[in-house]
Amino acid sequence: MDRKYSLNAFLAHYFPTFICAFFLACFALSASISLVSSTYFRGDPERGKYSFIVALVLSLLLALSHFVMIRGRSWGVRAIVVFYLVCFLTVLPTYGYKPHPVAYGTGLLFPMLGLLLLNSKRHREMRTQLVEIRRQRELIRQASKASRTQR
Repeated sequence: MDRKYSLNAFLAHYFPTFICAFFLACFALSASISLVSSTYFRGDPERGKYSFIVALVLSLLLALSHFVMIRGRSWGVRAIVVFYLVCFLTVLPTYGYKPHPVAYGTGLLFPMLGLLLLNSKRHREMRTQLVEIRRQRELIRQASKASRTQR
């Protein structure tokens, strides 16, 4: 197998970008849940339980959207972009509650960095490669079905 098309070469080239975008999404999620919990639901005694449930559900959706993106579907990237935008837009109005400046700054910084990373050249190249791999898998699947029906 040619080095250019090997899995190790693909991972060495694109994995750092992918994992950075994933961790930025996780950090954006945790910062936004923390700020929303400490501002909007300050007086609610059950806010820890609700924060945990929301974090669990949104983390599963985030992992699913990244998995779908890895499988070469473009709607997975759109879901990640919406995720970043929702995190950013939920943190933005908490400024009126005078949150801690570092928490507020990181709550705004992580989604913006994540969107910037999604728009980077390397991440776009990775997504086009993943779509191409999906198309090749579909062609192989169609060819194997055609060979089975001819027998």
